[in-house]
Amino acid sequence: MEALNVTWDGALVGHLEPGPGRDMTFSYASTWLSSPRARAISLSMPLGEERFVGAVPGAWFANLLPEGDVRAHVARKLGVSERNEFALLGGVGGDCAGALRLLPDAAPADEEAGLTPLPWAELEAKIAATPRPSLLALVFGDRELRLSLAGAQDKLPVHLAGDVLSLPTGAAASTHLLKIAGSEFPDLVQNELFCLTLAREVGLGVPPARMAATKTPILVVGRYDRRVTAAGTVQRIHQEDFCQALGLPSESKYENEGGPSLSQLFGVIARGSHSPLPDKRDLLGWVLFNTIIGNADAHAKNLSLLYDVDDESRPRLAPFYDLVCTAVYGQLSEKHAQKIGGEYRWRHTSRRHWERLAADIDVNPKYLCAAGLELIERVEARAADLARDIGREHAGSATLERIVRVIAQRGQRLRAEFAD
Repeated sequence: MEALNVTWDGALVGHLEPGPGRDMTFSYASTWLSSPRARAISLSMPLGEERFVGAVPGAWFANLLPEGDVRAHVARKLGVSERNEFALLGGVGGDCAGALRLLPDAAPADEEAGLTPLPWAELEAKIAATPRPSLLALVFGDRELRLSLAGAQDKLPVHLAGDVLSLPTGAAASTHLLKIAGSEFPDLVQNELFCLTLAREVGLGVPPARMAATKTPILVVGRYDRRVTAAGTVQRIHQEDFCQALGLPSESKYENEGGPSLSQLFGVIARGSHSPLPDKRDLLGWVLFNTIIGNADAHAKNLSLLYDVDDESRPRLAPFYDLVCTAVYGQLSEKHAQKIGGEYRWRHTSRRHWERLAADIDVNPKYLCAAGLELIERVEARAADLARDIGREHAGSATLERIVRVIAQRGQRLRAEFAD
């Protein structure tokens, strides 16, 4: 495969070519540069005639791919090496996060959109028949499917109209994500449903989420980077995660592995957001909420800038996603994905660390502490009832009760740290 065309709503944005190793080369198309719609696809690759060569374009586009075991499953289905990121993009780049599509030169410009029905019972049977399923790999048949979604969690982009489930093919866009839990992390989907619902009820922006009406626990999450028009068509909305905005590979999503600090994450907002003050407030709420619920996996790829479909030059902080309490799984690290005022370890954080963080992100420490105390109150007021409701309806009560205990323990400690 010599090159991939990068398109946005059918318009050619640029060309992606392979380089040595993991490097790639990206250049904007002259027709895009002269178009009134011309926009940069990333803060890390500004609009212009420059050819972006090497690690930055390689990292940006590789960040669109699945990670870990999911990538390995998909690579085997495609018959390519999981290290061959350019070939993987050529195989599954047709429906990525955001608005861009990656298509081979040979792909027809007027590619048709299609929906292949996937009855829920058929999906459950596929899951049951595979010991360690990758949802994305499971649905690959003899036909070509061009579905991709970044991250390590098992998830599948689908089209959902009412309760009718389909797989988008060709130019069709997905509208929702399906997630299942593996044996390693019991009740993970109930955990995520609880955390997303709790976040929404205490004022954080999150996508809609619910459990499917299936025997197999399947979490259905609405895609915030899609919009269904009044005519029923699905619009793709461009986004980039914070690793992409900073030109970093996915393995640098944790600070202790060469990734960005919280100060750098807030810097993305200062540099890229159309409304930095409210987005900065919301990002601080994300940091506090993850600390309260015990989510140590809140890394740079769990944050994105969303480019509004009505004005693509004005990105805003995207709704928060992949919110889970990792503290209930003993095999996972308790260290924060990013340091809190120089400290990774939850049990060693104190008021001085939060005050240091406030200085790092240019926030009044009194405001940070007041915001933390208010959020603790809202979280604790709802957590127990919500856990009971979800556990009664969707199982997972034991895990959810443990999350409530984590919240109570952390709330007590944080109150002492934030109190005057």
